[in-house]
Amino acid sequence: ILIKAATPPFPPRISPSTAMTAPWADIIAEADRLKATHLRTLLQDQARNDAMFVGCGDMVLDYSRQRVDAAAMEKLFALAAQADVEGKRRKMFQGEKLNETEGRSVLHVALRADRDAVINSDGANVVPEVWSVLDAMKAFSEKVRSG
Repeated sequence: ILIKAATPPFPPRISPSTAMTAPWADIIAEADRLKATHLRTLLQDQARNDAMFVGCGDMVLDYSRQRVDAAAMEKLFALAAQADVEGKRRKMFQGEKLNETEGRSVLHVALRADRDAVINSDGANVVPEVWSVLDAMKAFSEKVRSG
């Protein structure tokens, strides 16, 4: 997780409505505070390091080697809540049109969905079409590998 201070114009993926908020200002302040702290200093705090692990099933995310601490993470979570990241995630899984530039659904989740999953976009389940393409790719790659 890289925190950089931002001043107008804002980074391309940060909407001005998010960037003008108190949580965003808090992130900028945290970035400025942490600039003066070397990662080696942060790594000396074992309680901090232990708190920087997140697990789900067999997967573990270790972000202890990032220049963040509990205060910075608290500010990042506040910004995520203010930006409604969870709501947008839910909408993504429901196939709602979140890609404002192209006016369409972001269907990343359909690429990883089970065959029997239902992810609707424009009133149609896109999962069968995705699996059709994935099956064709698999057949092609097997033909290439087998000569």
